[in-house]
Amino acid sequence: MNLTGTAPAGWDDRIEHPLQSIGFAEASRALGHRPLFAEDDASRALVLVRRVPIPLVSRWTARAKVYVYAARPTFLPALAESLRKLGVSHVRLGDSVWGLTGDGAAGDLAIRPVTYHLFTHALSTTEDGLLAGMKRTIRRHIRKAADEVTVSEVRTVADLRAYVSLTAETGERMRFRDVAAVYPPAYFEAIYRAMVPRGQAVMFLARARSDAAPLAAGTFVTNGTRFAHIHGCSTRDRLLTPKNGPTAVFWHAMQYARACGCQIFDMGAVTPTEDPAHPHHSVYEYKKLWGGELRDLPSGELVLAPWKHRFQEFVLSPLWDRCHPLYLRVFGASRARVLAEQHS
Repeated sequence: MNLTGTAPAGWDDRIEHPLQSIGFAEASRALGHRPLFAEDDASRALVLVRRVPIPLVSRWTARAKVYVYAARPTFLPALAESLRKLGVSHVRLGDSVWGLTGDGAAGDLAIRPVTYHLFTHALSTTEDGLLAGMKRTIRRHIRKAADEVTVSEVRTVADLRAYVSLTAETGERMRFRDVAAVYPPAYFEAIYRAMVPRGQAVMFLARARSDAAPLAAGTFVTNGTRFAHIHGCSTRDRLLTPKNGPTAVFWHAMQYARACGCQIFDMGAVTPTEDPAHPHHSVYEYKKLWGGELRDLPSGELVLAPWKHRFQEFVLSPLWDRCHPLYLRVFGASRARVLAEQHS
């Protein structure tokens, strides 16, 4: 198993999913990750290591997220040992978009199972069939949006600027509820520059027909079979929200995915809950209205250094919500700008 800081030649031609791509690795730098590329003759993984790069603190803060396809049971143990030697204490194997995959995914490691939940739609049915599976509310909103909203791909710098403005607006709402959902502009700039041209990602932007005001936007990744939502944002302008921009984006993306020959449309992760006070309750209720199938996505996590992991959980985690925006400004977006300058 080889583990390198630069992608091997032809890497993107061998990956199983866009979240393993060189472009996504570049985008992840904006979140403060250092990408590593692991591969043997049949298995491969994108490893995203994040630590606070300050002397003394660095050795106690390293964690990793791994997007892996393991064809043999020896791959993950070898990768875990390499990461342990690098000082990584905790490994997240997959996430709510792409889980732990491959015939040899588990190996003989003591992986703690983690299950995500998501709504998916089979695109083999007709457009009328998709509409028939939705609640009346969504069908009504789709009809209304058809008269008031236009949705198009993000293709220009001006489009991207409008997208980023919506993410900033959404980020202010999300910052105190879900830190992980807050992304810097450099993240989307990298996806636009590196993944969209390769067909690994598509970014959509909804505007009002009347004055072209940005209403909502979304980013999706695809491997040709599955079309998955990874980010969404929208305006909170009370004069514009009745136009149903997010609904227009999802419906346009669903039609786009069908036209591209994808088999599954993934609306993104949800937290099934009937508690109205839960911070994710509204998202769950909204996606339920679209019908589809609520599916489990298996993933996992692995603790490589128990003492360091305990330190991170009891000391660092309580500080993370407060320090996360500062971390991105200092160690995330600035590193992404350096990378962009190197490629310009």
